Amino acid sequence: MTKLYQNKEWLKKKYWDEKLSTGQIGEICKMSDTAIWHWLKKYNIPTRSRGNGVSLVDANHCDLSPKAISWINGELLGDGGIYNRSKYSARIQYNSKFLEYVQYVSDTLNSFGIKQAGKIRGSYDGKGSYRYSYVSLHYVELLSFRKKWYPEDKKIIPKGLVLNPLTIRQWFIGDGSLAHRKEGRPYITLATCGFTIPDVLFLVKKLIDLGFKATRRKSNNVIYITTKSTKNFLDYIGKCPVKCYEYKFNYKKEVMANV
Repeated sequence: MTKLYQNKEWLKKKYWDEKLSTGQIGEICKMSDTAIWHWLKKYNIPTRSRGNGVSLVDANHCDLSPKAISWINGELLGDGGIYNRSKYSARIQYNSKFLEYVQYVSDTLNSFGIKQAGKIRGSYDGKGSYRYSYVSLHYVELLSFRKKWYPEDKKIIPKGLVLNPLTIRQWFIGDGSLAHRKEGRPYITLATCGFTIPDVLFLVKKLIDLGFKATRRKSNNVIYITTKSTKNFLDYIGKCPVKCYEYKFNYKKEVMANV
């Protein structure tokens, strides 16, 4: 059965007559905007410039609350990414081995007014692991995140970044771990090895300012939260919002395992 986006006349009408963006057409068809772009090319349907496409009156917009900004910053500290193909808008992408978490990302962003493009997709990553992928529609307001976090197309830590419980919770879910030595209480590490040393030191200072005993490990450029601050850190960020990552928050279990 031919799907809507595979019908040349329907696709051309939506794109040119109704002036819908590839993201908006993808939303109708439950497909990604990349897939719609592919079919436009396949049918040799002339395409608008990326700039024209997203700067139309019907371009996607969202009104981001302080909570939404804190949440998105936390995801960007971890595994989340912001990408753009024009100077007018950007979109959020996220990958995880847990379908539950990717669905949580989708639901949370939707509550902020950021809609999903197409379907959540699963695939093998080439290393034998199965991953689930989320992509949002393009939004004008997301471009500011792209500019702050990727000023030269490489992710950095924005100097104006504010760390609060929600931001740190999402960061910890994405790149944090709770573990313990053979002797001693649990400690936390935050995998910041992909950032520059100055960026990591900036984050360490932010954590110290919040009252946590934090240091940068020179051997691998990750952040270490000492055993004395681990429980306070977990109390500060609150409960895990999903079951699949609850093990990272289970301080009592780690303590009992070490008794």
